[in-house]
Amino acid sequence: MQLSNKEQKLLLEYKNWLKENNLSNKCNVYFSEQNSILVFQVWNLEQQISESVWLKVDNEKWKYYIKTLGEKSHTSFSFSKILAIEKKFVLKQSELVII
Repeated sequence: MQLSNKEQKLLLEYKNWLKENNLSNKCNVYFSEQNSILVFQVWNLEQQISESVWLKVDNEKWKYYIKTLGEKSHTSFSFSKILAIEKKFVLKQSELVII
């Protein structure tokens, strides 16, 4: 499954937001068409502190996948909601590092 044009645009905006806020060196995001997964990684210096994986389940819905538990949540999310959740997490983590 591929990202829709709208999702591609939103993902580009998210990546630009990371750059504008000097967070590109602390965060990584990528989409794998082969697996239909969107992966967000957050780093603190040289150590990964978070990795969220989102599975695309249809043309508009995504489910959160907890890798360590091997389970999916039962709630579906829109792509824009995912980016909002990830932005909030990144900002919270960057505030903790700035101290």
